[in-house]
Amino acid sequence: MKQADLLWEQGQALSRQFNDVYFSRNKGISETAYVFLDQNYLPQRWQGKPYFVIGETGFGTGLNFFSTASRWLQESDKKACLHFISVEKFPLRLADLKQSLSCWPELDPMLSEFIPHYPPAVPGIHHIPLFKHRVILTLMLGDVEDMLSKISASVDAWYLDGFAPEKNPEMWTPTVFEQIARLSQKGTTFSTFTAVGRVRRALAEVGFEVEKVKGYGPKREMLRGVFTKPKAPTIKKPWFALSPSENCNKHAVVIGAGIAGVTTAWALAQRGWQIDLIDQRDEIAKEGSGMPQGIVMPRISLKETTESAFHAAAYLKTLRHLNAFKRDQSDFSWQQQGVLQLASTTRILNQVETGQFHPDFVKPVSPKEASALAGIDIKYKALYFPQAGWLKPRDLCHLLIQNAAGRITLHLNTAVRRLDFEKGQWRLKNEQSQLITSSAIVVLTNAARAMQFKQSHWLPLSVARGQISEIPATQQSQHLRCAICYEGYLLPENEGKHVIGATFIKGDAHTGLRQEEHLKNQAQLVRCFPELFDFKKSEFKGHAALRAITPDRMPLVGPVPDLDFYHKWYHDLQHGKAASNYPKARYLAGLYLNTGHGARGLSTSFLCAELITSQICNAPLPVPDDICQALHPARFLIRDLKKKMNPKII
Repeated sequence: MKQADLLWEQGQALSRQFNDVYFSRNKGISETAYVFLDQNYLPQRWQGKPYFVIGETGFGTGLNFFSTASRWLQESDKKACLHFISVEKFPLRLADLKQSLSCWPELDPMLSEFIPHYPPAVPGIHHIPLFKHRVILTLMLGDVEDMLSKISASVDAWYLDGFAPEKNPEMWTPTVFEQIARLSQKGTTFSTFTAVGRVRRALAEVGFEVEKVKGYGPKREMLRGVFTKPKAPTIKKPWFALSPSENCNKHAVVIGAGIAGVTTAWALAQRGWQIDLIDQRDEIAKEGSGMPQGIVMPRISLKETTESAFHAAAYLKTLRHLNAFKRDQSDFSWQQQGVLQLASTTRILNQVETGQFHPDFVKPVSPKEASALAGIDIKYKALYFPQAGWLKPRDLCHLLIQNAAGRITLHLNTAVRRLDFEKGQWRLKNEQSQLITSSAIVVLTNAARAMQFKQSHWLPLSVARGQISEIPATQQSQHLRCAICYEGYLLPENEGKHVIGATFIKGDAHTGLRQEEHLKNQAQLVRCFPELFDFKKSEFKGHAALRAITPDRMPLVGPVPDLDFYHKWYHDLQHGKAASNYPKARYLAGLYLNTGHGARGLSTSFLCAELITSQICNAPLPVPDDICQALHPARFLIRDLKKKMNPKII
C-alpha cells in the first residue's frame, strides 16, 4: 500500500497527497486536548469504567492517540483498558512519525513503548497491546469505508480527524458516517475540527445531535455531538453473530497446554483473569508443540484473500509479542534471523516472479542473494521473510506461564473426559466421573481431542501425523544463518544438530518414530542440498506428533454452536431466504474453541488467543468480521446446511 508522502516546512509535516498539515507544530497537543478530549468530555466519561472505546478516522502521526493514551494512563483506573481504534490509508514511515512528534519530548515515553510495535505498511488490522494491556491500539491500514465496514465494536467516542473535507472528501462521505453510526451506541459522542455544513447535516442524518462550538485558537467554529437515534442493526449473517459473554468472576479453564492453550491462558491472564490450565500429559507442550525448534513465518498468496489476510495479521502480531519478550529476556530462544522459502516448486516460483509484497514483509531474492543471506550455497530463487525466524516452542510456553505472574495454575496428568453444564457452570470430570474443577468459561484448545466431548464431537477436525528429524551438524552446515523452507525445511544448527522436516500424513494417528519418515526428510533435504551433510554417519533422532487440521486449513476459533438450535432455525438455508428471516445464532454458554492450527500454530496462536479473549471479555475484536467468520466453528455446519447435507448429529 502507498505510504504518506511528507513535505517538511520549518519542522512542520505537510501531506503532499492532500496539501494539508497534520497538526499545528507549536500547539498540537493543546489542540488535540481541546478538540477531541474536551469536546468528548474526557477523561470524565471514562472514570469508573473497566474499558472505554475510542474510534478515530485518520491516525496520521498518532498525536491524538499518544496524547489520549498518556491521559488515560494518568487518569483512569489502573485495571481499566483503553481500546483505541484508528484507520489510516497512507501510513507514515517510522522515521517520519518519529520526526513529526520530536517537538514534544513529553510524549517520548509513549513513543518508546510504541515504536517496536509499529507495523509495516501491510493492509489490514494490526492489534497492538501496550503498557501491559492497559492500552490496546487497533490500527486499521486501508480505505476508511472498507475498514469501518469490516469491524464490530461499540464505540464510546469518535475523533473525526481526516484532513479537511475539501481536501480529503473520501474521509467524509455519507457511507463513512453510516458506518460510524453502526459502530455507535446511544450516548456515543463525536468531535471534529471542521464545521462544514455538509458534515454537520450528514452526521445529523445518521442519528447524531450536532452542535457548533468555539473552535481552537483562531478557528471560529467546530462540531461536536452525541448519538441519540440508534437503529436496529442489520445482521447480514445471523448464524455467525456473536452474543455477549457472561464473565463476572474472571475465571476460566483452558483444556490443553500446547501453544494454542498456553497463549489463550496468557492472553486471558493479561486481562486480569485467573486460569486453570489442564493437560493430560506430565509436561506442557509435549505433543504437537513439543518439537525442539519451530519456524515462525506467514502463509502468503498472490491473491488478497481472507486466508492470506488472516495469516499476515497473525504473523505480524506474533512478531510483536516475540520481539517484546526478547527485549525483556535476552536468553529467550527467539532467533529473528529471517527465513528463506526456496522456489523449488512452480507455486513458489510464481510468487517469486510475479508477487507484489511490502519488502519489510517478504521480498524476492536471486540465488546469489539467497546464498549471501543463508551463509551456504543456494541454487534457487527464493522469497525472503526478513522478520521471520525460529524458536523453541516449549521455551515460549514456559515463558508465557512465567510472564502471567501467577495467574495461570497448571494441572498436569489430568484428563478431562466429560463436560456437564449445571447451574451456569461447566463441571469438568475425569474417567471416573469425579469432579476436577468447574467454571462458567471453558476453552477447548486440546487439538483434535476437542472432539471427545459430546458438545463438540461433530466438529470437522482430523489429524495429520508429522515427524521431524534431528541430524548432526557438519563443518559446512554450521555456516547456515537462517531457516530454509523447500518441500521440507532446515533450521540452523542448535546444540550441535539441525532439525529437518517434516512429514505430513493425513489420517495417521500413530506417534512412534519411523525410519522411513526420517529417510523421507533426508531425501527432501538432499534434493536441495546434496553435499551439505554426510548422512552415512548420521543416526536419526526426532519427534513425532499429531496436528489437528480442518478441511479449509483455517483454525476453529470462537464459541461452540448450539447444534440443536442451528438445525431447528437454519435447516432451510438452501432455499436462499433473506438473512432477516433468521434469528441470531445461539451458543453453548461459556464454551469456546481454539484448535485446528495444523502446522502453523506458532504463527497463528497469538492472534487466535486474542480473538477468543476479546469475545470472552466483550471487547472490540482484533480481526475484521470476514476473518472472524472464516474462523467461526459453525462455518462448516452452515455450508452443509446450505447444501442440504446432513451434518453429524449429537
